[in-house]
This record gives sequence, C-alpha cells and structure tokens, in this order.
Amino acid sequence: MIISDNSKRFQVIWDLGRRCTYACTYCPPHRNNKWSPKSSFASLERTLEGIHDYIGLIESFRDLEHKYMRKLSFTGGEPTIHDDLWPFLEMVAEKYPEYSRGITTNGYFGDNILQKMKDLTTGGTISYHPEATPEQKKRVVENIFELKDKYFVNVMFHKDYFNECKLLSERLKNEGVNFSVRPIGDDGDDQTSIDKGYTHVYTDTQQQYFNSVFGREESLALGRGCCGKRKFSLDGHVSSRVDNTNFFGYSCFNHFYFLYINSELDRVWTHQTCGVNWMDGTVKPLGTASSFGEVVDELSDLVFRRRLPIVKCPKTYCGCGMCTDKTNRGVEPFMTKWIEGMQPHFVQGPPTTTNVNTVREEFAKLDTIQN
Repeated sequence: MIISDNSKRFQVIWDLGRRCTYACTYCPPHRNNKWSPKSSFASLERTLEGIHDYIGLIESFRDLEHKYMRKLSFTGGEPTIHDDLWPFLEMVAEKYPEYSRGITTNGYFGDNILQKMKDLTTGGTISYHPEATPEQKKRVVENIFELKDKYFVNVMFHKDYFNECKLLSERLKNEGVNFSVRPIGDDGDDQTSIDKGYTHVYTDTQQQYFNSVFGREESLALGRGCCGKRKFSLDGHVSSRVDNTNFFGYSCFNHFYFLYINSELDRVWTHQTCGVNWMDGTVKPLGTASSFGEVVDELSDLVFRRRLPIVKCPKTYCGCGMCTDKTNRGVEPFMTKWIEGMQPHFVQGPPTTTNVNTVREEFAKLDTIQN
C-alpha cells in the first residue's frame, strides 16, 4: 500500500491545556479537567518562535513544488477560555501571516467570543457533544450556523444519543454545513478504553447507519475516515478513508506533516495520538517547548548531512495521521518531494501496543505529583 499526502499542509496541533467547560464521559482525564492553568502570552510567543524555526528547517529541504501551507490548530480542553489566546492570535496575524489560525472548540460560548472567532481565526472545527445540557447545545448549534462559512463540524456520535446526532447531521447537510459523522474512540478495540467509556461500541443498527454514511458495507471497525476529511492518494486513487489502520512496519513520514505541542506539560511530540519520535523510533516527546532550540538542533544534525529520518511504524493501530506519506514498499516515490541528494535514514524502535500514549502517561505523572 502507498498513501501519499495531497494537502501539502504542515499542521501544528497546539494543546493549550486540559481546562474545559464540559465534562464528557468519553473524554479521559489527560484531555479535560476544571483546574489546569491557562496559557500565558509570553509562553505562547516563545513556543511559536521554536515552531517557526522547526518548520522552516524542514521546509528548506523540501522540493519547491512541495512547500507547506502552515496551519496552527489550537485545542484543549477548551481553548476559547484562554484569555491570552486572543491577543496572541492578533500578533500571529501580524507577524506570521503565513500561518492559518484554527481552533478546535466545543462551540459553547457567548457573543463576545463568537465575534473574536469571526475576527481572529481563519477556520477550525466545532465538535458537537450530545452530553451537554439542552441550553448549551442550543447555543452550540446557533454558533455552528454563525461560523459555518469557515468552521467544520464534528458530530460526536454518542451511542446513547444516536438519534439526536442523526437528526443534527441531517439538518447540517440540508443547510450546507460542512460536517463529519464521528464515531467515539481513538484507541481501536482496546478493552480498557471500551470499559471506561472512552471508546463506544455500537449496535448493529447503529453500525449500519455508519456503513451507509461512509458508502461501504464492510464493518467500520476495519478502517477509519479522516476527521478533517483530508484527501490523500491511496494506491493512486483519491480518498479520505482507509480500510485498514494497521501500518506496523510501514515507512512513515507523518512527522513531516504534524507537530503536537502541549503547553500544560511543556512538551513537544511529533503527533498527538501517534507520538513516535523520529530520533529513535520510540513513543516519547521530542523535547520541551521551552527548549525548542534543542529539538531543532537535533534535526539539523541529520538533515544538513542529507539524512532524512523516516520512522518504521511500531504500532498496529493508527488513530490519526493515516493521511500522510507512508508505504510498506520502497520510499523512492516520496523522496522526490525533497531536494536532490537527500537519503533515507530509517529509524526503528521496539514494537509497541495500541494503548501506549505518552501524553496520558505524562499527565498521570503530573497529577500524581500534584496530588
């Protein structure tokens, strides 16, 4: 199989912290709480300087036809509650206009934040969470239609609110809102995740609905669609869905399209759910956001010697990032996206399992210390 990126997008997923206005049962502790500190303007500005240097370094070794569209995607928790985010976005628009400014939000906010979303962001995602109160959901739907020209919607299909989600999806479709039907769960068939309610198991009838939406008759469990509906080339055909998310042993370039920042932890990973490190192929942070220069120096040491780190995937389940360059064949077709003379430098760590998530582990350590 060969999957080739069509977006030419470098996306920075920037988690500002776990504090959230919701408390969804399917959202694990490493993704939400009510007390985490808010991000400061100074720390955001310092981190962006590191991000800019990192992407700039990578792009300087890309072929001219494969330069990046740069995208900042702020998430949480609930990013709209961070007061310093708004002046920071103003600064980004002025000093770094090459970056789009997106937010992933639960959509529950008043008129003041709504206006800032219109004025200071270039797009993003609103996730509709059916466990919210009727009053909250009414406001979320109102905000969805206010922002529909530039915001995508993920309808989180809760197994106990399934019909509500179906009705909303029909309304969004009829009124021209760009949306995605989103089954709940990023851990595959991990039984612990299912037992804790973080991954939902659906009835046969509910499964049939998913199959009809995705236009296929195979079980949904066999594959996954891109949440953002990114288009990619799958063995030469344009797609936004794969039938199999087991890329164990594949040569993967995911780290050249994504970066994950967690401000609360002061950590930098290659990706939010993948997290495989291009330095040694293990699942761990690249380094700290406050010392981003050290990460840039590590990569510089490789690429200036014309060595391009390519990860051999150690996982049997890909929760996200399936849309980027990867193959179980030779990598030669992908090397044309880089300047002449770059050589593959394969990085392979020990096999790991689907439930490894260093973000989760790092927060578990932090919460143990704080308690």
